[in-house]
Amino acid sequence: MKRVPWEVRAVFALLVLDGVAVIATYSRFPTRELYNVHHSGVAAGFGRELVALNFPFALVGIALVGLAWPRLHGRLRIAGVAAIALCAVVYFGVDQANLDAKPLNAVPALVLAVGASPERQPRGDRLRIALAAVLVFFCAPLIAAELGFFLDGVPFLGWFFETGRLAHQPGVAGLHHAVHHGQHHGWEATMLSLIALAFSRLPRPRLLDAYLALMLAYGVGNLANDDWLEQVVKRGWTSREMPSVLTPTVNWGWAGVLVGAIAVWALWFRQPRRTTPAPASPAISSSA
Repeated sequence: MKRVPWEVRAVFALLVLDGVAVIATYSRFPTRELYNVHHSGVAAGFGRELVALNFPFALVGIALVGLAWPRLHGRLRIAGVAAIALCAVVYFGVDQANLDAKPLNAVPALVLAVGASPERQPRGDRLRIALAAVLVFFCAPLIAAELGFFLDGVPFLGWFFETGRLAHQPGVAGLHHAVHHGQHHGWEATMLSLIALAFSRLPRPRLLDAYLALMLAYGVGNLANDDWLEQVVKRGWTSREMPSVLTPTVNWGWAGVLVGAIAVWALWFRQPRRTTPAPASPAISSSA
């Protein structure tokens, strides 16, 4: 069995660290300081992490099955198809209006891609690093929120981002912190972008190229949506919100996600078709 690539191990480390942060934050804060949850305490923290294993991480499970697919045969391929189907339950298992854990949230499962080849496709690594750095920077208030603190008083970040200030949101009664404690869909989806960047370095079936490109564009779209609301609308600069791109729908936000995914696939993630060298002619072979 070949060594598990560091990209896959790094992704699982991210999942574990994110899970620890979610459990800790949702265990210690009252529900009024969080978003659309109705229980508190340690059990509630583990429940919220169960929901996170649906969204966004069940979508990562699909990519992991894709990476392992060339090395799955027979019954393992049937198991791979079943794992993808289980992960796809996330579409029905997560309701942003109620983020408490439900029995359906126990269905999706992650699958280890232990058979992935250690060969790499490092073309574009500088762009990967630069894009990842930009995404993490604009996720700074959302990462802080998941850890349970505001950026107020943090050099530069506390000036650049609104986090702890009480602000008004159009259509929502009362004043609320610009960035509520706990998980945000902008950070959840951005993790999908970071994982897509990591997995795009690994050998994979060609069909997975398009899926990873969509993961990357989807994460960027959700981060833009979240930051626009909390850093632009809540400052009173405009009352116009960006359309939601959490679930597939017909709006200009999803049009942008799809255009971005196509561009990433065509210009970056798409793998060149393998060509088989023509066999040498007998005349050339005999004279060699």
